[in-house]
Amino acid sequence: MTIYAPRDLARELGYTDEARPGLVVREYLRERYPEHPRHQRRVLDEQQADDVRAKVPRADA
Repeated sequence: MTIYAPRDLARELGYTDEARPGLVVREYLRERYPEHPRHQRRVLDEQQADDVRAKVPRADA
C-alpha cells in the first residue's frame, strides 16, 4: 500500500514555492475530513490522494 504526505501531493500538483509545504493540501483535508485531529500528522492512502488530486487545483492551472 502506498501512502502519501500532504507536502508530496502539493509538490505533485505544482505547489513548489510554498513557505509551508503542503499547506494547500492540508487546508483542503481539514474541510473534507474535519474529524481528523488538527495537530496529528496526516498520512493519506491511495483513495484519499486521488480525492486530493481531483479536488485541489493545480498550481500551474
